[in-house]
This record gives sequence, C-alpha cells and structure tokens, in this order.
Amino acid sequence: MTRHQPPQSEAVELVFSLRDERCFFIVASERAGCEFVGERAVHRSDGNMLEFFTVRGAAPETVLDAVADRPSVLDARVVSDHEDTALMEFVVTEPCMAATLATTDAVIREIRAEDGEARVVADVSPHGDVREVVNRVFDRHGDAHLLSKRTLGDTLPGLSNMSQKEHLMAGLTDKQLTAVEVATREGYLSWPRESTAAECAAVMDVSQPTFSQHLWTGLEKLLRSLFGPDEEESKGTMVNDIT
Repeated sequence: MTRHQPPQSEAVELVFSLRDERCFFIVASERAGCEFVGERAVHRSDGNMLEFFTVRGAAPETVLDAVADRPSVLDARVVSDHEDTALMEFVVTEPCMAATLATTDAVIREIRAEDGEARVVADVSPHGDVREVVNRVFDRHGDAHLLSKRTLGDTLPGLSNMSQKEHLMAGLTDKQLTAVEVATREGYLSWPRESTAAECAAVMDVSQPTFSQHLWTGLEKLLRSLFGPDEEESKGTMVNDIT
C-alpha cells in the first residue's frame, strides 16, 4: 500500500542553483560579465513572458549584444539607464524559472545570475507541495541543484505582503494588471512621460486603444480599492478628519 506524504503546515524556503544555457539571462551574465537581478515577470497575450531585470556591471548595449543570438529572446530593450545599473525588459519564450514556478505553490523571492550561474530563492506556502515544486524545477531545468531547504514558519512576510497586494488588485483582470505594470515600468505614468501609449501597447502585444482601456480601467479599480468607502462608511458612519 502506497503511503501519501501529508503536505507540510509551515512555509518552506527552497534555494536552487542552475546553469541552464537555455535561460538567456544566465548566458548573458557570463558573456557580458554582469549581474542580472530579476524584478518582475508577466504573461503577455501571445503566451510569451515579459521579464524585467536590473543589470549591474555592464553597459546596456553590451547586454543587448549578449542576448542578440539567443533563440528564446524575441525582443529586448532598455527601460532606464542609470550610472551603475539599468532596468531592461525582455520578451522571452520558455524555458524560464518564472514560467516554471508560475503554476506551483511557490513564489520566487529572489532570482539573480552572475558568471553563468543563477541562484533562485523560492518560498513554498504553508500546505503547499514542496516535492511537486522541486520536481517541476528538475524536470524543466535538468542541471538544477537544490542547495538548501529550510522551514520558515506558518507565515511569510513576502506572502503576507502579496496577500495585501492581492486584496488591492482583486478586482483587476490579468490584462488590466499587466497594463498597469507595464505603464509603471515603462514610465508612461511618470511626469514627464518616458514612453507613449503606443510603445506600451507594443510591449503587451496589443493595440493602443486596447492598452489604454485596460490601463485606465485597472487604475480606476486600484484607486477605488484605496479610496472607496470602507465598511464603516458604507454603514453610514461619518468619519471626521477635522482636528
């Protein structure tokens, strides 16, 4: 008789290392002699991933040259360039760790690559299936190694913060959330604007009117969740801010 292992009741931290040459940022970190630090990954409407990385230690032009021949990179551009770092975006196909863990109980807390090797820290939520997460990584990234596994407790600050964000974003569709994310990253919401609606739409692979519709609808929902009437006000309780 097969005995099933019960799910753990505490959060678990998993730390992986990998040198998967199919992951563009791992190869580019060695070619360009720089460090890649993952910031955010979102799904595009065409099924590809839009990934943002902070790059340290190399000029953006050097990084662009380093990924020019990578088959998984469909597009790459510089979002912002500072003295020591640059924020860059990449439209990529699988394999990538963000896509690997997207359908599991794990949340990526940290991902960085340097000298052709990546280090990924992922937190598995309480009652999540740690074995499934590990097997998923090993199946998709054959050279991955599990460096450490440790119990964190029944709550995680990262997951707690995520819960708060999810509460604010609960009413947004995936496309609305992506539009807000892209508009923020691309500087469309900055003053003066650093990009146009058409450029943001191209990043999302949608038309400009579609991007604008998703963006402003999403922003309205976010602002209503922040400034809308709370439970007490909805019951008729007056809030007096006069001091």
